[in-house]
Amino acid sequence: MEEPLSHPPFPGFRAEAFQFLRALADNNDRDWFKARKETYEEELKAPLELLLADGARRLSNVDLPLTAHPKESRFRIYRDMRFTDDKTPYKTHVSGVFDRSGHRDENGVVYVHVEPADCFLGAGFYQPNVSYLRPVRERIAAEPERFFELLDAMEARDLPVHSMEDTLTGMPKGFSDYRDAPIAPYLKWTNYVVKRDCPDEALQFPNFVDEIVRMVREVRPLLEFVWEVEPSS
Repeated sequence: MEEPLSHPPFPGFRAEAFQFLRALADNNDRDWFKARKETYEEELKAPLELLLADGARRLSNVDLPLTAHPKESRFRIYRDMRFTDDKTPYKTHVSGVFDRSGHRDENGVVYVHVEPADCFLGAGFYQPNVSYLRPVRERIAAEPERFFELLDAMEARDLPVHSMEDTLTGMPKGFSDYRDAPIAPYLKWTNYVVKRDCPDEALQFPNFVDEIVRMVREVRPLLEFVWEVEPSS
């Protein structure tokens, strides 16, 4: 398995990477992509892998608890069309994650999204299963003051925690006693995430890796609040 140390530093995405994604949005078909696949691999796939490797190396150097694998932590550009009416074959962005294993299989991540005029870093817990959420909700209910302090701390970093407007209509099973408590709306959340928008230009420079390290450092309290109570595998 390739290790991050074997990769050169992230050079930044060139302007051609964003040009390719804008053109792909207008020509989202297999023939167009196949004729330009080499451009995709050179301008987007390869730099993204270097970003993941460089980020993992930097996070290890400062003892932060996330990592990435250049290939396994990268999402494919091919869309899953099995459950959607939208049959366009390609995503119009590239993305990857930093998690605790480097295998893109852990709850609690920092997510990198590269898309013209919509680049961002996200972090937190997105669509965890109910069994994973239950102990988190139990802790929120048991320690509401600590949870509200966490929300305030994240807000102070300009990283408000939210649920992406994805909440239950009623109280989750086992939590009906909290329906009138101040904490009730947060027990209905199905995601606990934050987002930081990034200008396209920021991703065109090697020091964008600094932003990833900063993001991991700033969201660590949110991640660890959940990790401390997550169910054992």
